[in-house]
This record gives sequence, structure tokens and C-alpha cells, in this order.
Amino acid sequence: MIIYLRSCFKYFVFAGLFSIFINTLYLTFSLYMLAVYRNVLANYSMSTLYALTAIALTALVVLGLLEFCRSRLLVRAGIQLDKLLSRRVLKAMLKDLCRADSDRYTKGLNDINTLRNYLGGNSIFAFFDLPWIFIYLWVIYLVHPLLGLTATGGAVVVFIIGLLQSGLTQKDTARAQILKNQGVQWVSASFRTARELESMGMTGNAASRYCQINDQEIQIHDKTGNVRHILGAVSQSFGILMQVIIYGVGAALVLANKSDPGVIIAASIIMGRALAPVNQAIAAWKQTSDARTAYDNLSALLKKSQQKPDTVGEITGALDVADVSLSINETQVLSHIDFALKPGEIMGLVGPNGAGKTSLCRMILGMWKPDSGVVELDGKNVFELDNDDIGQYLGYLPQNVELFAGSVKDNIARMGQADGEKILQAAQRAGAHEVILTFPQGYDTDIGEAGRSLSGGQRQRVGLARALYGTPKLVILDEPNSNLDEAGEQALIKALKNLKQMGATTIMITHKPNLLYTVDKILVLQQGQQVRFGDRDAVVGQLMGGVNATHN
Repeated sequence: MIIYLRSCFKYFVFAGLFSIFINTLYLTFSLYMLAVYRNVLANYSMSTLYALTAIALTALVVLGLLEFCRSRLLVRAGIQLDKLLSRRVLKAMLKDLCRADSDRYTKGLNDINTLRNYLGGNSIFAFFDLPWIFIYLWVIYLVHPLLGLTATGGAVVVFIIGLLQSGLTQKDTARAQILKNQGVQWVSASFRTARELESMGMTGNAASRYCQINDQEIQIHDKTGNVRHILGAVSQSFGILMQVIIYGVGAALVLANKSDPGVIIAASIIMGRALAPVNQAIAAWKQTSDARTAYDNLSALLKKSQQKPDTVGEITGALDVADVSLSINETQVLSHIDFALKPGEIMGLVGPNGAGKTSLCRMILGMWKPDSGVVELDGKNVFELDNDDIGQYLGYLPQNVELFAGSVKDNIARMGQADGEKILQAAQRAGAHEVILTFPQGYDTDIGEAGRSLSGGQRQRVGLARALYGTPKLVILDEPNSNLDEAGEQALIKALKNLKQMGATTIMITHKPNLLYTVDKILVLQQGQQVRFGDRDAVVGQLMGGVNATHN
């Protein structure tokens, strides 16, 4: 994450330089009042007043311009950071969500927005102005040491109040953020399954569960809000008290003939300016805390994905799954799976529900990293290959096909630049061309959000065409006939033949024996264990022999 902030370093440097002049010009009014008392009122000089006023007005105009420039610089820094992070963070989030041990972090883009707004807001100015506290206090010491000691004591008290606010709210703020994320995820899941919830009479229960989470978050926010408001009120009241004290000390010095009246006003104004960054930081503590949380979240996410991927090069489709095992949440899902496929071979993956078939396919595609063993494609660890680079050689049809809002051709082209020839070839290989032509606008038909305008079988055919787009060398089909009619199954069988002719290594999960005659090899899983693997006829014979023995 720090490398991206370094890319915005020039903005911070110039903002810091402007802060030097800005904070210097903030002394304008104090010095103006001091000069009026000492040079104008003492000498009754109107010309001096005119000159001092002109200088002060010029300085204040320059101050306003510098403030504007500094704010625009930091806004530009936020925009630059957004441009640098958005694509990388979204890609890292999607990759992380595919991991078996994912923490389901989905707020990366919101965190980028939080950082951008923080850089473009007023809260960050406090950190550019904080170093000037010591300079302002030093100026007050120059006016009179006793006034300097008084102002320093006030600054220490205000700083302690700020530390108290941080210490008393940090844990609760983190807990509130966790609850907020849980609530958002719950609402998102409820929206996705709204029809199921309605059909089973679960909408009331879903709303109640969200309210439980939301009530806990509100209670924590109320608690931390009380702390912030109390300490904020104390800080503001103490600031006014310090004004009274500094005036009192200054008046005592004047009465003792150790200073003049102008010193009282000047010291008071400078002290107010010295304490302003601390008060501003306390008032903006929530924004600062949110920005720090966003920074930490993004740093952790990018750290996971900072490993430089291996280059892919040419892929033939030779697959070697070498003694892989996988655990999810301390539950053994797969254990010592070991097999290999040559380019162009088709393997049927069978087994009862919960046997680990989908988990194995996700490991083969590089989504999940095995606990032990390795999955290699043409001798390269698939988990260490760049997704964008290897993606052109992979095809995947999940059990539940998810399409994206857009046209049919956009979905087949994987939402990239549409190549008409490749789109047509993919649709024909998948046996989906004739079906697509029946759509209102053919390939240009807008399928709606998540492909809702299509039936289950139509989505599956478009999804199969997407899997076959380009020149895939490894294709995985997870129950590709679950929503297909007889004509759809015939098209699927034809697609499998096309894949074999293309030399693509294919793995097909299926529960239907009639599709197994199209495969070369069969792998049987049961409770995460590899029960059988070998040529189709041999494995089918073993399975049929086992069934006959059971019946006998």
C-alpha cells in the first residue's frame, strides 16, 4: 500500500510546502494587532495604519489562495490514489473471495472512496498543521516565557484529551465496523434470495436477524458517540478556559509593567491557532479512524496478492494433480488426490454430494490453494500463475451459472472486447448458436441483471459458450446438463466432441451415467477420498461389479 502513496508523494510535498506559508500567514492578524497597539495607537499615525492594513489584506488574500491550492492538491492526490488502486483492489478482492480461507472482504472499493474523501476533505489539514504547534508555542515564548509556559500546559492537556478519545473508542469502533459488514452481507444475501425467503415465509425472520445486528451496531455507535461528544465538549470548553487564563496572565504582566496590552491579544490569538490543529484532529477523529481502518484493510488485501505471478507462455493442457489435500475451517475436504491427464483427454468426475468434486475443480483452476501437494498445468503451479494471463486458456462452467448485465455477445466474450468470429465459434461449439438466434435481438439481446430474462437452460448454454470462448486448453464443466432438455444434452455431447478435437483437456462433473460414454477416464470421489481412477471401461466395470455384488 505504501508504494501507491509514494506515487502521490509529490502532491503531499507541495501541500507541505504550502502549509509552511499558510501557517506563517496565519500569524498575520496577531502581528497586525501587535503592530497597531505599538506603532499606530502609541504614535497616532494614520499612515502607518493604512500601510499595515494593506499589508495584512494582501497577506490574507495570499493565505486564501494558498489554502485553495493546498486543498486542490490533496483532492488530486485522492483521485490519483483511486486510479492506482481501483483495478488492483477489485482484482485482489475477487481473487481473495475465491480462496477457501477467504475472510469475505468486499469493501475494498468503499475503502478507496474513504481514503479519497479523507485526502480531499478538511480533516487531513490538521496533520499538516500539527508540527506548527511547536513553532506557535515558541513564538509565544518569545513574547513572554510565562505566557509560553501557560500555552504549553494547555496544549499538553488538549493532547491528552485526544489520546483518551483514541484509547476509549478504538476497540468499539472496530467492533462496530465488523457488525456493519455483517449487516451489509446479510442484506445482500436477503436481496439475492428474496423469492425463496418470500415463498417460505422467511422475510420476517430475515428482517429480525438484520435488526439484531443493526441494534448491536447502534448501541456501540451510541457508546462511542457519547465518549467523543463528552471529550469534544471538554476540549472546546478547555479551549475557552485557556483564552481566559492567557488573558489573565497577560493582564497580570501588563499591571506589573512587564509587557504591553498588545501582547495579551497577540498571545491569545497565537495560542488559539496553536491549539486549532489538535482540536480539529479531535473533532475529525472518526474520519481519521475510518481512513486508518481503510488503509489497514487495503494494505492487508494487497499484501496477499503482492506475490509476482509466474509467466504462462504456451499451454497444451497437460494436467498433473499431485497428491493434493485441502482443509476448510479445519474440516478435511480432500485427501491425497493424485491423477494426471494428457492434452485432449476428457475425464468424468463422479461421486455423491459432498464428496469434494467442486472443491477439487476449484483447486485445479487455481482458486483454492491446496494444503499439501500441487496442481500443475504444463508443469507450472496453477496457483502461482497470473489469472489474466492464464484465463485465456481456461474454461469454466459452474453448477450455478452467473451471467452479467449486458448483451449475450458481451457475456460470451467474458465482458472483454467482443471478437465476432470468436463469439460465433464458441456458440457453435457449445451448440448454442441456434438457441441464441431465437432471442429478440440475437447476440445483441440484453439479458438483464444476472441473466434473469433467460431460462435456466438458456443461461447454461450461454455459460457453456463463454467457457469455450477463444482457445481454452483446460475446461471444467460442473454438472453442465443440470438444466438441459434432451436437445440440450445432445448439444452438450457435441460440444464435448469439439473439445476433444480442439485438444482441450476436459473435466466434467456429472451424476448421469449416459454422459460417461463420452469420457476417456473416470475419477471417483467419496468423502474427499480418491476411490478409483482409470480408463472409462475399467472404472465402469469396477463400479458395475460392485453394484452387482451388493445386490447379490
